[in-house]
Amino acid sequence: MKVGAARAAAGRWVAGHRVAGFVGAYVSGSAAWLPPEAELPYASDVDVVIVVDGDVPPKLGKFRHEGVLLDVGYVPLEPAERVLASPALAPGASRGVVLADSGGRLAALHAAVAAEFDRPSWVRARCAALEERISALSRLDVRLPLPDRVLAWVFPASLPTLVVLTAARANPTVRRRYAAARDVLAAHGLAGFHEDLLGLLGCAGLTPERVAWHLDRLAAVYDGVPRGYAGPYRSDLAPEARNVSIDGTRELVEQGLHREAVWWIAVTFARCLTSGPNGADALRDLLDDLGAGTPEAMRRRAAAAVAALPELRRVRDALIG
Repeated sequence: MKVGAARAAAGRWVAGHRVAGFVGAYVSGSAAWLPPEAELPYASDVDVVIVVDGDVPPKLGKFRHEGVLLDVGYVPLEPAERVLASPALAPGASRGVVLADSGGRLAALHAAVAAEFDRPSWVRARCAALEERISALSRLDVRLPLPDRVLAWVFPASLPTLVVLTAARANPTVRRRYAAARDVLAAHGLAGFHEDLLGLLGCAGLTPERVAWHLDRLAAVYDGVPRGYAGPYRSDLAPEARNVSIDGTRELVEQGLHREAVWWIAVTFARCLTSGPNGADALRDLLDDLGAGTPEAMRRRAAAAVAALPELRRVRDALIG
């Protein structure tokens, strides 16, 4: 399906959806950054952001509409300055792919964000917000239950890739963040730093065969998640999202980007374990391979990411400049 057709399907869903304080809706993520005539990747969803003026409802998450996998969430209406400083909001708002706009406020906001998005001061502000979250790894609570501990480590530990993408004014993608950062760094003659990022996660030396083995075990755990699971990741673990979490990750492995696939394998493993203990041993085997198999080892991995911030900032400045 073409990106334009997928956006149109998202727009038709939005046309029938209203909540209190509805301001408008827009497309974020890769479907906003790709041109309308491009093919929507098989393992991609369409991120729909609904802006509200008032109380923000809980995220709807992933579901299919007209064959398109939508991922719908809500955000409050913010001034342009707040959006420009947000690494989560600014990239989508800068593309201006508006699906609905009550009163023209959303179009005006997007125009203001697009005009300032590339300004170095705003790029630095967004990078600083990400770096602050990396710094918080120094306070990692290793007493958390296994899945919570893994998520508290692996998401911030992956954020150096988003600093790279943000500094380069590129799409800060989610599942493919390591692969996307690899491309940016190679294009700027900084391929060696990509190896450093993989080393911080602990996957630099993993072979394709070992990563494929971990992914096969994850697929079995994913398929075993109870269909009645109603936890925080229910839409990410649903059968209709399997093409993103499992098939898209396998695609990375088959493309020779097996190391770049590891972080999402860890994320999905941990999310699966929020539904029950099935897969705990498989996740521990992956953590052992990453040098994070014990609470103390994970603490050391977290500390290494914090210690690498000065070099990350040097790379950031080179990309911004």
